Amino acid sequence: MKKSLGFILIQCLSFMGTALQAEIIIDGKLDEDEWNEARQITTFYEVFPYTLNPVTDIKTVILIQESEEGIFFGFKNYQSNESMRSQSHQRDDERSIADKNGVTIDFDADALTGYQFFVSSSSSIGDATYRNENDRSYDWDADWLSAISVEEGVWYSEMFIPWTVAPMKAQSGNKRKVRMAFYRMLAGPQKVLATIQGSSHQNIYLSVFNEYTFNNYQTSGIDFFPYLTVNEDRIKGEIDNKAGAEVFWKIDSSKQLNAAFNPDFGQVESDEVVVNFSATETFYSDKRPFFSENHGLFNVTGWRFLYIINTRRIGGEPDYDCSKFQDVLNDYCLNQQVGANDIDYAVRYSQQSESLDFGFLGASEANENFSTGKDFYSVRLRTRKDDLTIGYLGTYVDRPVIDRTAQVNSVDFDYRPSSVLRINGLLVNSKVADVNGYGFDLGLGYDPNKTRHFGFGLYYFDENLDVNDMGYLVRNDWLMFGGRYQIKKTDFNTDSLFRERQYELGWSLKSDSSLDKEPSSINFSIDNSFKNSSQFKFGTFYRTNGRENRITRDSPEAPYINMPEGYGVEMDFNGPRDNFLRYSFDAKREKGS
Repeated sequence: MKKSLGFILIQCLSFMGTALQAEIIIDGKLDEDEWNEARQITTFYEVFPYTLNPVTDIKTVILIQESEEGIFFGFKNYQSNESMRSQSHQRDDERSIADKNGVTIDFDADALTGYQFFVSSSSSIGDATYRNENDRSYDWDADWLSAISVEEGVWYSEMFIPWTVAPMKAQSGNKRKVRMAFYRMLAGPQKVLATIQGSSHQNIYLSVFNEYTFNNYQTSGIDFFPYLTVNEDRIKGEIDNKAGAEVFWKIDSSKQLNAAFNPDFGQVESDEVVVNFSATETFYSDKRPFFSENHGLFNVTGWRFLYIINTRRIGGEPDYDCSKFQDVLNDYCLNQQVGANDIDYAVRYSQQSESLDFGFLGASEANENFSTGKDFYSVRLRTRKDDLTIGYLGTYVDRPVIDRTAQVNSVDFDYRPSSVLRINGLLVNSKVADVNGYGFDLGLGYDPNKTRHFGFGLYYFDENLDVNDMGYLVRNDWLMFGGRYQIKKTDFNTDSLFRERQYELGWSLKSDSSLDKEPSSINFSIDNSFKNSSQFKFGTFYRTNGRENRITRDSPEAPYINMPEGYGVEMDFNGPRDNFLRYSFDAKREKGS
């Protein structure tokens, strides 16, 4: 009996040891036995230049494995060692001179949100999110693993993407449908290869991903980040103690609850210094992990002009009304003002299913000296039926110091009737101090083939529209209709110096909401890319005269100035890319700018 138990124990230990040894280790070598049974992808298309031709002269092999924890990707990139470029770069710098591998994953297979992961041959990494087909944001920094290794004539990259990296919709059955697009960038010859016949620079991107099937794992996890800080001011003889925590709880694959209590964002990357003399507020993206990670459900925008939620408002500059105080207290109030508000708590809940997505975001600021913190609330709903996605996003802000409440309601839609046509739009209403404002945007994109692209946008914001208590609006009292038409040429002869040529015609018609004409413009450009990686661009523009009220800040004494007509030309040349040197020349001539 003892011998039998001993034999069973030895067998169990042997099995456990084999299982541990059989696990894939992210070291960039791809030498584990599991890779021999992995799914393989070897079909690629050239997407830069945008020929969409099958790639036969550059060999790339992608391996895919899965487990209950996540997805493993292996890349085998065959090329001569002399042609490899491995410049180290900051996170998310996809334009660096380095060879790269990447994958963009649509975990829900619904073309609503994509998550991009890439690694360079220098081991540098990057990640981003995609919304609205091709709208990319680098604010998202996820937790995932990668490694690379180099051998003679090939370099390898290896990635591990956990299932908990992003919120996912619940899918019925034992299998989960996932759409993915893989790509490889070669920095030397400046080529990009992909497993799809599409590019993020085209109007339709997420919708052309290839579909893959994985086991439908039920995942959950919780991360808890407490902190305690002690600050001593020896001049004033004051000690400030601060404690708080952040909790990220993925209840299951479709539900997630995040909470922050008295959070500290001292480790967050600071903003770039921007000197802005214009009347337009500079938009800063949010780098705080609580507000940047898995926030895609709440990202409702009208291109770069309008953001229904700008989370930088939460914890922003406090409200003060020092006029309520007299003499010494008034001076003390003015001298005690701070530039940012602490946050008492923030909570975000999201739940995604095959029929309906729901989200809630709430936050409350702490009280400062002579100021009471603001309260922020938001509700999000989204559903999809066939080719139409429609959603609602509402926000409410209470600012007690200035006795102001602000409510915003918006409805957004995205209609994709075919693989070449997309129509999207946004309707928005604001109610601030019992004053209603309205606005909308409507966009259309049409890509009939790989050589032509057409798109336009129509934007209208009346003079009372105000979303800036919790969002961002570049300006109100504005009407604009603009568009562009592009033609690409990539079918050059093999002995030609050219690799790609792009013609672009753009235009914009502008006025205020009362139809008083503002300067409108038309521009034309020719962009040439050469096989030696150099570029030459020529552009010209013409702008009409019209009223400009932003320079005078719409002052009653001088509500606008009359801008003269303007025109000009510009030429720009960038020399071939090199490991050590790259040069450029620029010349332009303008009038009336």
